[in-house]
Amino acid sequence: MFDIDGVIYTGSGGIEGATEAIDALRASGRSVRFLTNNSAKTPEMVIKTFNKQGLNAQPAEITTSSLAAAEFLLPTAKGKKVYVIGEQPLMDALAAKGMLPFGGPDDGGKGKVEIGEETMSEAGLVPPADQVAAVVVGADSLINYYKIQKAASYLQCNPSTMFVVTNPDKQFLLKASSNHGGGMNIPILAPAAGVWMKAIEIISNREADMICGKPSPKLGKWLMDVHGYDADATCFVGDRIDTDVEFGRTNGMHVSCQDPAHHQPHHEQPPLRATTTTTTATTATTTTTITTLWCHHQRHAPC
Repeated sequence: MFDIDGVIYTGSGGIEGATEAIDALRASGRSVRFLTNNSAKTPEMVIKTFNKQGLNAQPAEITTSSLAAAEFLLPTAKGKKVYVIGEQPLMDALAAKGMLPFGGPDDGGKGKVEIGEETMSEAGLVPPADQVAAVVVGADSLINYYKIQKAASYLQCNPSTMFVVTNPDKQFLLKASSNHGGGMNIPILAPAAGVWMKAIEIISNREADMICGKPSPKLGKWLMDVHGYDADATCFVGDRIDTDVEFGRTNGMHVSCQDPAHHQPHHEQPPLRATTTTTTATTATTTTTITTLWCHHQRHAPC
């Protein structure tokens, strides 16, 4: 099971060896799945990017945090209004499960003046807080003052409104390496949903009720159940310690962590496991890293 951003590709293009590694795993008869905390993309959008680097996949092989959020909210918010900080794929995922999302891209051009007028008016928030079942926060390239304040206001005004976050990532890898004239060749990072999640938590004095993406144990259990996987025979490959490695460990999987800057392998085992993963791979290619990892795991557990 693979993370996508920083493992299969970055904002600057596909990662060397990723396509060959996936093809080799499939050729060996192993099942491959992809899991991303990026709520701003649909499986179809991911596949389009995959295709540019010669990698093929089916929508059923890809799970996004938007799809997870819609699935987890279904029992409590179907047929109800949900305020969204996020982009159209998150709106569509919620609507497909019968929820009534509002906000999102429609609030992208608003600011402090608009939320001030709305809050201070006799009518108050539109729609009123008692009609909003949940606030859902995800990736949003149009994030602004209005959205953060409106989300926090709903949570302050109605304790019953659920605070749901697609993923806790505070940053994502925009470009693997660049100096931008500064003299230091380093990864370029950009803000992610965890940044506005934290802002809303501080303003509303409420913590998120549910985090749907990695490293959620709820997500891991759901994926294992849906696909019929055995965690002991599953390896999660990612590039972040706080989300990817933690997700694998929490759910009892084997874990391979890729350095986002150099794509060097760092293999880790979840706690309380009888075997220890080692590898002799030292090349910078994802192909060698993943293939070596799986060859080693095959000696310990059926895949």
